[in-house]
Amino acid sequence: MDVFLTGAGWITFDPTNRSMGGANLIPVAVVRDIAQAVPISGAFIGAANAFESMDVAVEVSEL
Repeated sequence: MDVFLTGAGWITFDPTNRSMGGANLIPVAVVRDIAQAVPISGAFIGAANAFESMDVAVEVSEL
């Protein structure tokens, strides 16, 4: 999430970790109105060790 502050410009925040963002954040959406960025929620039912890791692949291409 980026917030525009007069005099400081655009500041990146990481609400998940309650900290200022950095280069390690991967933007997953861009919207003009916050109402368009509705979070997705879900649930998992299973053994606690059934989900041990996650991989993310990012491909950058020219438009």
